[in-house]
Amino acid sequence: MDGQARAAQEALYRALDETVSRLYAEGRLADALKAVEDAAPRIPSRRADTAHLAACLLTLTGRAEDALAALRTALDDGAWWSPAILVDDDDLADVRDLEGFAPLLRESTARHATATGVPLPPVVRRPQGAPRGVLVVLHGADQDAALAAEQWAAAVEAGFVLVAVDSSQRSTPLYRSWPDIGVGIRDITAALAELDEADASLPLLAAGFSAGGRVALLWALSDVSDVAVRPSGFLAVGPALTPAHLDEARRVRAAQGAVRGRMLVGEQDDEVTPEVYDAHAVLVDAGADVTLETIPGLGHDFPADFGRRLPGLLETLLVARPRLAGC
Repeated sequence: MDGQARAAQEALYRALDETVSRLYAEGRLADALKAVEDAAPRIPSRRADTAHLAACLLTLTGRAEDALAALRTALDDGAWWSPAILVDDDDLADVRDLEGFAPLLRESTARHATATGVPLPPVVRRPQGAPRGVLVVLHGADQDAALAAEQWAAAVEAGFVLVAVDSSQRSTPLYRSWPDIGVGIRDITAALAELDEADASLPLLAAGFSAGGRVALLWALSDVSDVAVRPSGFLAVGPALTPAHLDEARRVRAAQGAVRGRMLVGEQDDEVTPEVYDAHAVLVDAGADVTLETIPGLGHDFPADFGRRLPGLLETLLVARPRLAGC
């Protein structure tokens, strides 16, 4: 599949996901199921994801046997899901009681174990002139490095080497996120190893959206003994962060003032608020140089003028601090 076809299918899937989420919230399950069944044939790249959506909706409308059959057919077509999706999703509770579920779970789990945890080469974009720094950008859940490179492209024009990292943690063939911070930092470290040797002397910053924003922040606040390389600042857009993510070691690191951070949160972002405000308060109480700006009218997304904002935000984070963990 070429890039244009892949992008077209992703656009269809995003639109479907939004439609299903809205109909689900409104209790219109039959309409949501019809939307999935109509769109799925046009999105073969998302076979696992559309099968999961259909299975959930079939189960909730009293058709657990059909739901299991939908998952089995997708599995036979090469799809797979992480064990957590099949075991922990409340919408599939009735499916788990069926006789054919256990073998499906075993086969899917085996495929997941083989496919996940494999780092991909980063997407690297370089400025035309001499670079001023390196910006590592981390995608949100169910996104990828290619999209992140587009979202943060203004950093390249501002003189940064842009390194967009794919998470190796997958729930389906295309659904990537960052549930394990240790694995996430390993992926970042592997991506940075792909850069030129000269880049090692440049200031290093971290950035990310949603789950990626959380990992960028936690990486910046990691203990020196836990990481090979660490950024001197971070920028997080809509970070999926709660106080529980900030353990005592990271609070101590924040109190040392060795990291600067900037957070942008949408006024209407009910996916991360109010918890992200509580987490920010924890950082501020610890004495961290971390600011949070609320963007009026914005949901869980980037500000419309993000490309204009980004160079100035990065400028505030460019501080003369060593990037190596042992320094």
